[in-house]
Amino acid sequence: MTDGSRSRSRKRTATSRVTIGDVAARVGVSTASVSYALTGSAEVSAALRERVLQAARELGYRPNKVAQQLRRGKTDAIGLLLADIADPFYADLASGVIAAASHEDFEVFVSHVGVDGERQTDAASAQLDRNSAGLLFTSVAARDRELLERLLSGGVPFVQLHRFLEGVPADSVVVDNLGAARELGEYVSRSGDGRIAVLGGPEVSSVSRDRVKGFREGAVSAGAQVVNSGAVWGALTRESGALRATKLFKAHPNVAGILCGNDLIALGVLDVCQKLGKRVPDEVSVAGFDDLSFSSAGLLQLTSVEVPRALMGRRGFELLHQRISGWNAPPVQEVLPHTVKIRATTRSR
Repeated sequence: MTDGSRSRSRKRTATSRVTIGDVAARVGVSTASVSYALTGSAEVSAALRERVLQAARELGYRPNKVAQQLRRGKTDAIGLLLADIADPFYADLASGVIAAASHEDFEVFVSHVGVDGERQTDAASAQLDRNSAGLLFTSVAARDRELLERLLSGGVPFVQLHRFLEGVPADSVVVDNLGAARELGEYVSRSGDGRIAVLGGPEVSSVSRDRVKGFREGAVSAGAQVVNSGAVWGALTRESGALRATKLFKAHPNVAGILCGNDLIALGVLDVCQKLGKRVPDEVSVAGFDDLSFSSAGLLQLTSVEVPRALMGRRGFELLHQRISGWNAPPVQEVLPHTVKIRATTRSR
């Protein structure tokens, strides 16, 4: 090889992946011979195998794992369909999935399907087109029933995380949102004077519906009244919390407690309380849900419900991996533990 060709070879390998063709060219044999040598086939001699391996080391050749898997019709990869990758809840959940997958040498392909899951079907199809061995859903809604039933009939393994559809015979990993919200709702209601507001997430979400229902049941159990019973649904964002809190305080200036569908909504409520001079918790108690990392930070100390998001992701992958490996037990609904965290934003009883 001339100095010029060596230079071109170094330039090529520095900017692109070394292929089996590059190794074949270095040794002066066919790509089939290189493939046989790399896989240990008896089709080539020990001497040729050593020459191929030496050339592969010199060039820095790494087998294309995905291509090998595609040739045998199976990939060690799964699809993770996230509702909102910018939401810390889903980021934490994804970290649990990815950490568990790495222990099994699985890759995780992430698709962003939108807060309302409007891209769910398209994203699932794209994941299957790239031969993902199974799917993890995080934001299923009623409109996805047909999609999930089609996957079941086609033998595609999948697990529902966080949200799930009743009547779909597939694995799910959740928390008891209804029970946790009831517990929190009763606590906040008993520590106030009976005027409670609920600011939930989108009605399309089974999680949001369970949390709103639990908040209401907890308030009723404590003898409280939900003052905004007809205006509880909204986005799971800080901006939505602030907008709805502004309207709430105009309509019900003496509300004593606000139960929020997640911690981001609660942050927006606290922003408005500060702007209006509402003293928390002396005048109004505020509680969130999910116990995101910022909830216990510094002076904030937001009352919330701890949801083990990373564990949810890990267990979801483990169940999916079992299904991919051929496990055919009846569907599992795993309910993870939750903890109500009472902090500085709610009055003590």
